[in-house]
Amino acid sequence: MYTKFFGLKKRPFILTPDPNFLYFSSALDMALTHLEYGLIHNAGFIALTGEIGVGKTTLLKYLFDRVSKSQDIAMIFNTQLDSLSLLEMIAREFELPLSPTTGKAEILGLLHTHFIRQYSGGKRSLIVIDEAQNLSLEACEELRMLSNLEADNDFLVQIILVGQHQLRDRLSDPNLAQLTQRISVYYHLPPLEAEEVSKYVEHRLKVAGYDRPEPLFTPDGLKVIAEISKGVPRVINTICESALTYAFADDLKQIGKDIIEKVVADHPLLSVEFNRGPAGRGADDGHLHRAESQGMSQDLQLWFSSVDSRLQELEKRMARTEQSGESKEIELLRAKLEQEKERSENLSRKLAAMSQRNRELETEFENLRALLDKITRIEPASHRRIRGTDE
Repeated sequence: MYTKFFGLKKRPFILTPDPNFLYFSSALDMALTHLEYGLIHNAGFIALTGEIGVGKTTLLKYLFDRVSKSQDIAMIFNTQLDSLSLLEMIAREFELPLSPTTGKAEILGLLHTHFIRQYSGGKRSLIVIDEAQNLSLEACEELRMLSNLEADNDFLVQIILVGQHQLRDRLSDPNLAQLTQRISVYYHLPPLEAEEVSKYVEHRLKVAGYDRPEPLFTPDGLKVIAEISKGVPRVINTICESALTYAFADDLKQIGKDIIEKVVADHPLLSVEFNRGPAGRGADDGHLHRAESQGMSQDLQLWFSSVDSRLQELEKRMARTEQSGESKEIELLRAKLEQEKERSENLSRKLAAMSQRNRELETEFENLRALLDKITRIEPASHRRIRGTDE
């Protein structure tokens, strides 16, 4: 819609993970180094964590493009599964023949045979589990047992666990000690630093074909984006995508602070503080520790993930349909997309109200705590006066 107006060849801030747009911040470059090290040195388990939207999936897609010739990859996105269903899904991702009556022992046999065949042919088998923080204890144990398969002192299969920071809490469970001890490579991918946000935006614009001499986003506009997004790439993309649409509608060739503030005002969900992990960047010196539970509930985070996935899928289907020229199907998809957006906006308003109420409760709590402190200070003095009277 706005691409020709701004001299772009394609949309620069789409939400779907695209390795072509990958911006190598210092942290992301370090994350890639950890992943490559783990694969090259045949680590049995590798773990990558990071909060929602920091670019974990995009990084993995970039990595897979580089190692696809030497790795047979099974990518698992649905982790709300029991151990048998997980094995079935892994087998299907490796395109192994299964029937409705195939049992667990037979699936394990098929996987073992497949891993041996790939190893003999010079390829490694790789299982990637996204949203791994949702795995059950039984599913985690099944993965640990799969990692026991070896040949010539080499692991026949490598497993990458990818998840939000709650994955660290999950792996701190004493029941998963045997699995946790096998994670030889671990990295936590943090959001972008404030000074990296402008470089990230400029990079995506350049990849999308922007080559005009004047910057599309002004410095004050980029500063607001950095403040609101907290450096989370997905939030940056959402703000910038909306800002481009607003500027196009207003016939503006440059986007400043006023446009960004209007976008944020119209989308209160953008300024909500999501549940973040412990502070600090990068690897945790080999220690997995428990984060304090704060912000929105895990159920609400999962809801946002599901909405985001549906919107991404609708975007993909619309792109495919537009290429095929099926106008009727496009209209149906647009209607569905509008419905999803309306649902998201309704939740935005509810969440904004909840956030306001939460701030009010915090103020009341602080007032009560101050009153309690005052009472605590008064009581000892009163006791001293009473003892003095008695004497």
